[in-house]
Amino acid sequence: MKATLWTCALTLALAAACSHHDKPAEGPAEKAGEKVDQAGRDTKNAAQDASEKVGEKTEEAGQKMKDKANGD
Repeated sequence: MKATLWTCALTLALAAACSHHDKPAEGPAEKAGEKVDQAGRDTKNAAQDASEKVGEKTEEAGQKMKDKANGD
């Protein structure tokens, strides 16, 4: 009877100790995945910045062409 009681108490204590993890531990695959995700976001942001700069330069060139055509 005492052995069963101790076994139940130990089992409950271990279960309680294991259940307090709010976030599972990150393994190497999850860390690598996060790095890949960040690299994708960085690439996307860099492409957007480059696209905006190209658009600005294109508009400037168009305005210069317009000015030349109008004799300004």
